[in-house]
Amino acid sequence: MRTLLLSDVHANIVALEAVLDDAEARDWEAVAFLGDAVGYYTEPNEVIDRLRELAPSVAILGNHDALLLDVLDGRPGDGRAHGMVTHVLRDHAERLTPTSVDFLRSLRDGHCSDGWQAAHGGLDHAWTYLDSIQAAEANLPLLDERLCFVGHTHIPRVYAALEHGGKTLWRTVAFRKDEQRYRMPPRARGFANPGAVGQPRDGIPLASYAIFDAASSTFDIHRVAYDVERVVASVEAAGYPAVLGARLRVGQ
Repeated sequence: MRTLLLSDVHANIVALEAVLDDAEARDWEAVAFLGDAVGYYTEPNEVIDRLRELAPSVAILGNHDALLLDVLDGRPGDGRAHGMVTHVLRDHAERLTPTSVDFLRSLRDGHCSDGWQAAHGGLDHAWTYLDSIQAAEANLPLLDERLCFVGHTHIPRVYAALEHGGKTLWRTVAFRKDEQRYRMPPRARGFANPGAVGQPRDGIPLASYAIFDAASSTFDIHRVAYDVERVVASVEAAGYPAVLGARLRVGQ
């Protein structure tokens, strides 16, 4: 099974369409969405409609998705959001269609089957950033399968652990090229992040996604150019904070 991995789209339909155009020429059979359909950018309904069309077999709740549901349901939240995020999500809440709301409510906290599992952030806590070996070490005992796909950090990376001589040896792989492959060693366990479709944060202003081939245990990262200035213009037109557009130009 070859699975298309998408994460952190953040209402950026321009980036999502570029990713799907790029992925169309590649061989994949199923889709796993790792969370955060909404937040930051201006097209939440369009993004959700596109995700629904893909009929993902796995669809995970992200922190921005959860915050938007808090806004919709009149819950005060738990301090996870700051003013800029809240401003955008309140705008989203006013514009979401009933179908989009239903999609957000259908998102799950996690997935586990077929030799891999998925979460938005950590396994110890839903919004933990798996952005260091220390975080990966803390979450490794919580793995039910040997590989977990995560999002949340917006950075494509693998943390792989291998037991050898009574010690746990770690390898970290960052993906900074347009196309890059990592083959998970047969006895290794760990975490793989496809990066962000809608807001990369590794200094590379390209959308990021991955395809996982279960038969060969390969994790292929693909980076895709898209019309950043079109998204910047939509941010300005919507009256969103200008920094949200500016950061796309530098991949931060």
